[in-house]
Amino acid sequence: MKITYILNNLDFLEYQLYSSSKSELIKKKRLRSRYLVFVVYIFIGLFVTYVYDNNIAGGIVGSFGILWFVFYPKYAKWNYKRHFKKQVEENYKNRINKPVEIDFAENSLNVIDFTSESKINGTELKELIETKEHFFIKLTTDLSLIVPKHSIGNQTTFKKHVTELGAEYVDELNWEWK
Repeated sequence: MKITYILNNLDFLEYQLYSSSKSELIKKKRLRSRYLVFVVYIFIGLFVTYVYDNNIAGGIVGSFGILWFVFYPKYAKWNYKRHFKKQVEENYKNRINKPVEIDFAENSLNVIDFTSESKINGTELKELIETKEHFFIKLTTDLSLIVPKHSIGNQTTFKKHVTELGAEYVDELNWEWK
């Protein structure tokens, strides 16, 4: 089985968003930002209320904390996506709109792109992650191959080939960037 496709900005962006959504470090960072700013606003509001005896100003500052807590998930979603778009445009500009070819051999994958040719042993395949629009073939080195679904004629055969080489199938069809 041989697959040839071209990756665009959105392919790289979806991979970056997926990877960050699974990163424990980024999950903790987002959680910390949400709660830390909330607590700081509340403490400042309480400080203003009790030290300056100004309930209105304290209530306004505390309200900003509550608004932050409520709307931070939407802000973080937008901000991280914007950040990753810029990162993709800067770091992957030489890989965008270039052909990639994956050829399945008996115990390996042969991957050819515009700069290199790689033979990846089946034992180096860690996971085959399926999202709505892509397959990500994750290697034991935590690098991944991005394969858009629209470029694959028979997805069932593709999944079978990759899992037979040793990759564990991961169903992420319900995944979406949050």
